[in-house]
Amino acid sequence: METVEGFQLVAIPHVIFGTGAIEQAGQWCAQLGSRALLVTGCSSLRRSGWLDEIVNNLSDHGVAATVFEGAEPEPSVNTVQVGRGRLWEAGCDLVVAVGGGSSLDVGKAIGALAGESGEAAEYHRGRQITEPGLPIVAVPTTSGTGSEVTPNAVLIDQERGVKASLWGDGLIPKVAIVDPQLTLTLPPAATAFAGVDAFTQALEGFTSTGANLVTDKFAAEALVHLAGAIRTAYSDGDNLAAREHMSLGSLLAGIGFASSRLGLVHGLAHPIGIISGQPHGRVCGLLLPHVIDFNLQAAQHKYARAAHLVSISGDSDDEAAALALHDWVTQLVEDLEIGQSLSNLGISEEDLEPMIAPAMASGSTKHNPREVTEDQLRQFLKQIL
Repeated sequence: METVEGFQLVAIPHVIFGTGAIEQAGQWCAQLGSRALLVTGCSSLRRSGWLDEIVNNLSDHGVAATVFEGAEPEPSVNTVQVGRGRLWEAGCDLVVAVGGGSSLDVGKAIGALAGESGEAAEYHRGRQITEPGLPIVAVPTTSGTGSEVTPNAVLIDQERGVKASLWGDGLIPKVAIVDPQLTLTLPPAATAFAGVDAFTQALEGFTSTGANLVTDKFAAEALVHLAGAIRTAYSDGDNLAAREHMSLGSLLAGIGFASSRLGLVHGLAHPIGIISGQPHGRVCGLLLPHVIDFNLQAAQHKYARAAHLVSISGDSDDEAAALALHDWVTQLVEDLEIGQSLSNLGISEEDLEPMIAPAMASGSTKHNPREVTEDQLRQFLKQIL
């Protein structure tokens, strides 16, 4: 009998998953507080009618909600600081974050920093979070980031031109409510970007140097659900079954990579996103086939296992199966109309050099299955320009 390798897992929130799960929001929030700051984006949740539904559900269970509709698609530390002000003014004892990854990240950061005295930007720059924050309830309305179960919040410091994660146990929600019906109103392009981000997270979590036997289980199951549903969710947004599989796949990928970390796609996605202003998921989708090609030898066995898991290839030869995965992902990106070169994102050659340092410093790059040098990264970016 073989020995079992040790591993570490990041704490997981209490997860309520399934169509209709949102109806339980009030009862769960009431266990955590009586005055909630409800953090969401600028208008989509209100337009869909879900904002009123959730506020009323909280009220029915004795939780008063102050709504903060300030989360931008690419959220900033300044927005978090404004949200902290709203939270303090309203005397809130709970944060409910509802929306896509940006809304969840803003809400998580507000909750985690609720007890801190410094400006939000200070913690984004490295100051330690030492005070306990407020409990957070996360309700995703997209199937992409997995932010409802991760210990980080991706934010932009516009003053420094830096996009990076705020990390800490206080950013882990107490409760994650994942209701696939909240994703039914997501437009096709947003569905594609979120979906390919989730698939990338599952695959990078699977091949990361931080992967272990437990995170592999989450990542593998995520790949199966996402690969089988992403095209249907994109082309037929009202298909609830496809939305359910996408929501579950995104959730599982998030649980996995929260412990395993990611890879070069996400190491590059932040600096490219800052320069291009393009949605994070689109950047990830564009990069993924190229990064698979870059990692092919170092991660061949894992890529082959992924190809077998999602029935892309039954070939027993690892190289052939890994190549089949590369080709499948390349076709997926084309089907989702994401683009295949950096120029599709408005990137020019003079933009490349400023990407190198932040990408090399990223924890995601450091967990890539193939070690990356500055010269390799520079050459890689030129090749995909």
